[in-house]
Amino acid sequence: MRSLIFAILIASSTGSFGAQAPGGAPFDLNSKLINAPDSNWTIYGSGQTNARLETGGPKGYPAYQVNVTQVGKNPWDVGGVSVVPKPVHAGDVILVAIYLRAPQLADNATEELPLVGATGASPPYAAVAGAPAKVTNQWKVFFASGTAPQDFPANGMQATVHLASSKHVIELGPVKVYDFGTGFDSRRLPHN
Repeated sequence: MRSLIFAILIASSTGSFGAQAPGGAPFDLNSKLINAPDSNWTIYGSGQTNARLETGGPKGYPAYQVNVTQVGKNPWDVGGVSVVPKPVHAGDVILVAIYLRAPQLADNATEELPLVGATGASPPYAAVAGAPAKVTNQWKVFFASGTAPQDFPANGMQATVHLASSKHVIELGPVKVYDFGTGFDSRRLPHN
């Protein structure tokens, strides 16, 4: 199932995508989406400038280019968030899939972002899912999965990327957030 979900995540950019799950039952990954899969980012923090690139993202989608001009005291002092419009329940298994790249890196170079994932959308910003991401100068999907520690109302959870760990230019493309409900084995989901 993990390889099936990974293949569907990579192959599916828009619309509904059906596939056969083990046992022959249809599996529609997009039925698990809890956000509008787009580049709906809000960029925050001092020490940065940003611009929306209307067709600069993967496959011509919009993206945000963020130029971090000063290292933050904390990695989250500059970042991007994308609010999830649907509610999430305590115990739900969440998967975040985000397109990222660092366009100014040399070929074969990488830079690690300390966190991509999901948090609550208001203080104390409860952690839901998180993983580091080693970005290159090419668009790539990065994943983070976790279990919701509490109920979140509509617009109460957000996808997030922390950017203040160094001076760099990072581009944030489309983001998808999935809710697999309670009891789903997160080890079956893709990881970075």
